[in-house]
Amino acid sequence: MGVDRINSLQREYFSGVKYRSPDHPVVSAYADPKMDFIRAHAPVTGSILDLACGNGIFTGRLSKEGAMVTGLDLSAHLLSQNPHDVLICGDATLLPFRDASFDLVFEANLLHHVSDAGTVLREMHRVSRKYVVLLEPNRYNPLMFAFSAIVAAERGGLKSSARRLRQQANQAGLHLLACLTTGMISQNNTPQMLLPLLRRFDRQIWWGEYIVMVAEKVHAEISPQEGISR
Repeated sequence: MGVDRINSLQREYFSGVKYRSPDHPVVSAYADPKMDFIRAHAPVTGSILDLACGNGIFTGRLSKEGAMVTGLDLSAHLLSQNPHDVLICGDATLLPFRDASFDLVFEANLLHHVSDAGTVLREMHRVSRKYVVLLEPNRYNPLMFAFSAIVAAERGGLKSSARRLRQQANQAGLHLLACLTTGMISQNNTPQMLLPLLRRFDRQIWWGEYIVMVAEKVHAEISPQEGISR
């Protein structure tokens, strides 16, 4: 499938996709353990960029930590559902920020949707002062593999693994600090009645649904610069 076709498919998919609200019990069960892991390995303070912020699942949680959060997403449809007050409709392959604009740059379920993950990671590296956090699906989870195979816009998940993500991060100039493959709760597909059972899998398991990776810039001494440059 060509790049233009991939981009067109993704735009169409995210112009009509329906997500549970950020405060839904299943969404909380999905997101909160991952926030705990991130918080244990990187300060969730200062200025944060939430890439592919969608309807605000992590935007709000990052804000509640006391950080100044900017959300960016390509989908105006999803941004209209995000209650956060600092939101930008933009492209993650060409971020409209100066170098080292944010203390931490975060993305959740973005890289497997883009045709050039390397460019996105380099942009994340560029606008970060120090930390970069990645959250992506794990192809070795049977449910995630099946979902990725069935839904055309999710096909990138068939290639998503901790090893691949680590290699991509290294190529973008990022140094791995911590990595966790975990969970059996999907924010949009898991029935709420299964939460008591599935919470048992909020730990390191190689076949977990999601990969959470905390990294830092190899050269993090760039002086902060504020504002939008392009």
